[in-house]
Amino acid sequence: MKAIALWLGLFCSFSAQAALTIEQWQTPKGARVWFAHAPQLPMVDVRMVFDAGSARDGELKGVASMTSELIGMGDRVNDEETFTQATEALGVQFSTSALKDMAVVNLRSLTRPDVLQPALMLASQALTYPSFLEQVLKRQQAQTLTALKAKQQSPGTVATERFWQKLYGNHPYASPSDGTEASVKSLTVADLKAFHQQYYVANNAVVAIVGALTRAQAEMMAIQLTDGLPAGQKATALPEVAVAAPDIESIAFKSQQTQIVMGQLGVKRGDPDYPALYLANHILGGSGFASRLMEEVREKRGLVYGVGSSLSPMRQTGPWMVSLKTANSNTTEAMKVVQETVLGMLKDIPATEIETHKDNIIGGFALETDSNKDIVGYLAMMAFYGLPVDWLDSFPQKIKAIDQTQLMATIQRHLKPQWWTGVVLGNPSQQTAPVQVLSVPAPTGHH
Repeated sequence: MKAIALWLGLFCSFSAQAALTIEQWQTPKGARVWFAHAPQLPMVDVRMVFDAGSARDGELKGVASMTSELIGMGDRVNDEETFTQATEALGVQFSTSALKDMAVVNLRSLTRPDVLQPALMLASQALTYPSFLEQVLKRQQAQTLTALKAKQQSPGTVATERFWQKLYGNHPYASPSDGTEASVKSLTVADLKAFHQQYYVANNAVVAIVGALTRAQAEMMAIQLTDGLPAGQKATALPEVAVAAPDIESIAFKSQQTQIVMGQLGVKRGDPDYPALYLANHILGGSGFASRLMEEVREKRGLVYGVGSSLSPMRQTGPWMVSLKTANSNTTEAMKVVQETVLGMLKDIPATEIETHKDNIIGGFALETDSNKDIVGYLAMMAFYGLPVDWLDSFPQKIKAIDQTQLMATIQRHLKPQWWTGVVLGNPSQQTAPVQVLSVPAPTGHH
C-alpha cells in the first residue's frame, strides 16, 4: 500500500479523550510501546512504525517502499498465498506502507485468543523473516514501473514531485518515495535484505496498541511482535533542510489546464509554533470553502474548481504549499490572486475570522476521531516524533488560546512569500504572460 499524506491526522475527540489513558514502556529489545485501553469493542488495532521511510533510501531510490511492499508476501513459514488465506480466514487486516519519514505496519484483529494468537504469529513471521523472493520482487518491480509511467500522465503528480525536488534540492525528502524508473529496475533481493536488516530493528521501532486488552496482554503482544527482531540501532538523524532559492519554474505539458504547486518550508513536527501555523493554514487554504484562497480564487472570480493549502510537519522541516488547477488562459490571473491572498495573510486577519476558524477546528474534533484505528494512528505519530503524552489534549487547548497578536506574530515570523518556489505545469502558448516570483521587498534573511 502506498500512502502520502498525513495519514495520521490531527484531530481528536473530547469524548474519546475523556476516558483515554495512554501508557508507555519499552520492550526488552528496546521497542517503544504506547498503549490505550479501549474496551468498547472486542478488537485491537496495532500500528508498528519504523524509522525506515524513503528518506533512508540513500542512493537506492525506492528501496524503502519496495521493502515495505514485500513484507507479508512470503516468509520462512508462509508463502504469499498461505499468508493471505490465513489472514482472510481469521478476518484479520494486515497492511504495510512507506512514507518519507516512516515505514508502517498495520494489524487489526479480534481479541479472541483463537484469532489474536495466530494473527500475532502471522504478523511476527512476516515482519521478522521476510523471504524477499526473486519472483515476487520482479512482479512488484513491474507493477511499480507501470505505476511510475502512469504518474507521468498526471499533471498534479508531476507538478507536486517537481515541487518537492525544487524545495528540497539534495535533501532525502526531495525524491519520490516509490523511486525512479532506473532505480526501481536496479533493486535486488540483496538490497531489500540489507535495508530490512538495518532499519527493521527493535530500537528503531514504535508499537502503538489500542483495544480491549489489559496492560499485561498489551505487553505480551508487543514482545511477540518485536522479539524476533534484532535489537539493532536507532536510525541516525536526518540532515537539516536548507532554504531553496526562490524560483517559479514553468514546465510545458499537453493539457487544457495548468497545474500550479508552490510554497516554502514550514516547520518540523513538535515545533512550538505549529498550532498557530496550523490555524494560519486553515485560514489560508486548509479549510475548504471556508478558506481565503477558495473565497478569492473560486467564489469571487471563478478561476478554479478547487484550491487549497497544506502544512505538513515532518522529522525535519516539512513543506507549506498551495496547489490549484486552472484553465491555461487563466494561469496568470489565478497566480496573481493566490499571491495577493498570501500577502494578505501578512497584513491582517480580523479577530472575528480567527475565532470562526478556531471554533471550526475545535468543533470538528468529535467528527474526526471515531475509531480505535484513528487513535492508534495518533499514538504512533506522537511516539515516533517524540511528542508529549498529553498532545491530544493540549493541541486543541493551544488552538483555543491563540489570540490575534500571537497569530500575526507567528505568521510574520514564518510566512516568507518572497522565498517561495513553485511549479507551473501546463501549455505556455495559452498562458497570457510568464509567471514570476512574488514581487515583494527583498528578503532580509532566511527563515
